Amino acid sequence: MRYALVLILVCTIDVVAQNIYNSPYSVYGLGTINNRMSTLNRGMSGTGIAVRDHFNLNFVNPASYGAIASPVTSVFEMGFYINHNKYTTDELNESMTRGGLSNINYWFKFSKRWASTLGLSPFSTVSYKIHTTRTLGSIADVNYLYEGNGTISQLYWGHGFTIMKNLSLGFNISYLFGPVFKRESINTTDHVSTLIFENRINANNFKLDAGLQYEIPLRKGKSIVVGIVGDNGVTLGARQKNYLIDGSLDTLATSTGDELKYEVPSSVGVGLSFQTKRSIVAGDLKFENWRDINSENQDADFEDVWKFSMGYMYKGDPDAMNYVGAVSLRAGFHLQNYYLRIKNTDLPWWGFSAGISLPMFDNRSSVNITYSFDQFGTINKGLLLQHSQQIMFDVVIRDLWGARRKFD
Repeated sequence: MRYALVLILVCTIDVVAQNIYNSPYSVYGLGTINNRMSTLNRGMSGTGIAVRDHFNLNFVNPASYGAIASPVTSVFEMGFYINHNKYTTDELNESMTRGGLSNINYWFKFSKRWASTLGLSPFSTVSYKIHTTRTLGSIADVNYLYEGNGTISQLYWGHGFTIMKNLSLGFNISYLFGPVFKRESINTTDHVSTLIFENRINANNFKLDAGLQYEIPLRKGKSIVVGIVGDNGVTLGARQKNYLIDGSLDTLATSTGDELKYEVPSSVGVGLSFQTKRSIVAGDLKFENWRDINSENQDADFEDVWKFSMGYMYKGDPDAMNYVGAVSLRAGFHLQNYYLRIKNTDLPWWGFSAGISLPMFDNRSSVNITYSFDQFGTINKGLLLQHSQQIMFDVVIRDLWGARRKFD
């Protein structure tokens, strides 16, 4: 089964490399940065730095990979989504709905103290189309069209190690790949000529992140877990091309601009959780050092990001003899600022989520349904407010060695 699932993972690269979040704010930088998550993390609104679960994957901290215990020998997870975005300004309201495949992951163990995972998910997404009219010099009513699309995907191989009793560490090596296109078109109302600036970002780089967890046992199966994560950031290159096109769409001139650089900064996060046999309460705080990165756009400045999230999970009972007893529930909340400050205005971002895990096939597998709501941006100073509602469907398939139980 292991080799078949690895083949599925490789063959699905073209399917998962798509835009899953549409936002006009992705016009800046590398667009919307997507956090790597499992169905457990999504249900807890991205929380997971200090979460250790014996039955479910946690991709927020690779130190948790070794927490999954016998009789589970391997886990395969695939996610699908339906996303509805509503955009609001002082003058208009628009909405868009789309869906598709979001992620694919496979977990297994090399030994009792060494667990590994292979996964594929979006790293950043760019998706926008903006029309506006401006005055250019002495020419009035000049049409500007800003378009962008593309996804940078990450293919990652993670490892988690149990160093000693209650102490675990892990790391992920991610390969970033895929193109992102950004185009700015300028033409007059009489369409005599059009000037096109096109940026193409070709991702082809590696990224490293790591984590640590320490579990403090308490009485009656309870424990406190402390976690920390960090990564070194990444820099991606881009090339700009300029085109001058006349009214008959003939290219009059072409030039190649300087090479550009797009950076994602280093980050660090800490987490704390209280865990019992049937539930987990956890909180995360993460810092991303965006302020030291120079913006290529004069209308926007990078801001350091502070993100706080909390989550709760009722685990259910994997050994339950009835169906309802094995159902698990999750909920969470997150609050952060965006990494850009536009027109001297901050862009707040908050949201919540709730999820349910429905066991299937003797509790070997489960269908997980997660609903999330996010509010992002503001209508102040002519900016845009975005409301996003998303339903995620995650299919989780587990190998349970020696388990032959059926629900009553």
